[in-house]
Amino acid sequence: MITDFAKNGGDEKKMWASVDVTSEAMDYLQEIAPEKYDCLMRKLHESLYGKHYNDELAMQEVAYMHSTGADGVKSTGAHWTMEQIETATASKAFPKGTTKCDKFVAYNATWHDLHRKFTDEQVLEAAYLFWFADEDWESEGKIWDYMSL
Repeated sequence: MITDFAKNGGDEKKMWASVDVTSEAMDYLQEIAPEKYDCLMRKLHESLYGKHYNDELAMQEVAYMHSTGADGVKSTGAHWTMEQIETATASKAFPKGTTKCDKFVAYNATWHDLHRKFTDEQVLEAAYLFWFADEDWESEGKIWDYMSL
């Protein structure tokens, strides 16, 4: 409908009005079906910005992460900050377009999966090799694709 409107000379004021209507519908969807809302928001984000995290989505993604250490202590959320990851990986080469937010999600996800058996240094190296130095991953945004499954 919006595409047809734009093709037929629709004006910008009415286009923005349609965004307002859609926004109201999205608010309702968030209330009644939060998982569907999150899925739709990811798809909208990807269509606008590509397969890369921004601050808000990265923080949300990492906040959901949790694990239990070898000592039985439960951990939730970020183990490392974006700044700590940037410092720890400063000497590494990353695929074009990789954002600090992509790294934040990838490194923290790997830490939650591996910290029971590996040191922080080993987890940092494993995360780099898996997410950012993987020759057989053909498209950009491997962490985005995996977290969308």
